[in-house]
Amino acid sequence: MENKICLKCKSEFTVDQNDHIFYDRIKVPVPENCPDCRQQQRVLFRNFKTLYKRPSSKSGKMIISMYNPDVPFPVWDISEWWADDWSASDYSINLNLSMPFVTQLSELSNKVPRFSLMNTKSGNCEYSNMVIESKNCYLIFGCVEDENCDYGHIVWNSTDCTDNLYLNKSELCYECIDCLGSNKLLYSQECESCVDSIGLYDCRGCTNCIGCVGLRQQSYNIFNQPVSKEEYKEFLSKHPLSDEASIIYILSKREELRRKMPARAVFGSHNDNVSGDHIHNSHNVIESFDINNGENSRYCYTSRKTIETYDVSFNPDIEYSYQTLASMRSNNLISCHLVIDSNNVFYSDSCYNSKNCFGCFGLRNKEYCILNKQYTKEEYDKLVPKIIENLKESGDWGNFFPIWMSPFSYNESIANEYTPLTKEEALRQGFPWKDNIPHTIGQENCEYKDLPKNPEDYNDDNLLNKILKCESCGFNYKFISREIAFYKRMKLSIPAKCFNCRHQARMNARNPRVLNEVTCVSCGNITKTTYPKEKHNQYRIYCEDCYKRKIN
Repeated sequence: MENKICLKCKSEFTVDQNDHIFYDRIKVPVPENCPDCRQQQRVLFRNFKTLYKRPSSKSGKMIISMYNPDVPFPVWDISEWWADDWSASDYSINLNLSMPFVTQLSELSNKVPRFSLMNTKSGNCEYSNMVIESKNCYLIFGCVEDENCDYGHIVWNSTDCTDNLYLNKSELCYECIDCLGSNKLLYSQECESCVDSIGLYDCRGCTNCIGCVGLRQQSYNIFNQPVSKEEYKEFLSKHPLSDEASIIYILSKREELRRKMPARAVFGSHNDNVSGDHIHNSHNVIESFDINNGENSRYCYTSRKTIETYDVSFNPDIEYSYQTLASMRSNNLISCHLVIDSNNVFYSDSCYNSKNCFGCFGLRNKEYCILNKQYTKEEYDKLVPKIIENLKESGDWGNFFPIWMSPFSYNESIANEYTPLTKEEALRQGFPWKDNIPHTIGQENCEYKDLPKNPEDYNDDNLLNKILKCESCGFNYKFISREIAFYKRMKLSIPAKCFNCRHQARMNARNPRVLNEVTCVSCGNITKTTYPKEKHNQYRIYCEDCYKRKIN
């Protein structure tokens, strides 16, 4: 076990024997920064939901883009980028081993066109970003195989869902956080396989339940008390979901229950030797968060099928990789971003179906390329060790792209979602900041109190043309037709806050991705939890074994 002090934040972190084995196998040095700082630097390169209207650098037509108009590189419409009338190889530069490789990498990154949004094999998702194989989705960010979903972050394999965070394999869900396999589930968190229910927390297999906590395979319960069908209907009649006061009441009663019931230290299932939160079906996955089907990996975040991998974020199906962001179905990647269906790729961005590439941008179906220039296998194999030595000399080998190469400011990127900083804190830590994030203000043409309160009165004619002022931030927001139909169908109240504020409230409801020690109130043993220390006395936190004995 080796104790190190992070060069950036000065906190202490450890490197154990398994870490050394991993670093030796992929031939990178032991990192000098702690896992949190490494993760923060990676996600600085990912902008989910800050969108700009700007002209395409190719055609001049107006497009929606994750890149602001002042970035130094060309930005093309998605269809233009995927067209066959150009090649990223045309922008190649010659390798110069007398210069720092990252300097040449930066030069190339500012030449090669980039797609305006990451929107792959999808239709009618022009206002969503990081979208894969989805259809008819609006303001969904991190959208995988969805249909007719609106307003959300990390929504996968879901249909007809609105305003959700970390939702998977669900339908007709609203304001749900970390829920799986559910239908018509509203205002709920940490639930699985629940149907026609409202305001649940940590429930499994429940139907027609309201404001319940920790229930398993139950029907017709209100605040954990069994009721008849008639009593259930009567409660909903007295507390209609179209009345915001009803939701406040249900959630406040649920919070009272949460403080009485056993609280699970971390969430996960079907695991062996894991640490972190929201880990499922995994083996030897350490200090990781939001992982499904992981194995022998560490410091991984929001990933699926992560095998023999360290330090990756937002990666479905990744193996034998290190310091990688938003890549998928690939293996043996080091310091890559948006590398898809590729193998043996290093320090590259937006490359598809490629292998044996080093320092490349925007390549498709290529092999043995360096800085987008084609080499023979023999030439490539001779040059790669020299490039690695160059990166070692500059102290960059094994690190992600340097902060100064990010096209995003801190508050444009999702770094600010998971590690929030003020402008002063971000600048002090060396991160860029942008003051003029897109928004509109002062264009409201009605007040929220004047909107229809009866869902039967919701329709496009009286809502589509309304511009509202968010009661939280004061910025303007509007509705779309499918959203109006959803509120009407589900008999919900119309939101009084804009999407960004609703999203932030959901993010705030999740525990931070920080593990700290807590004493199990049942057995007295020390366990790890993501509950912040200031909340340890608010909830009755149980270790996993005691929780299972008590609840399951």
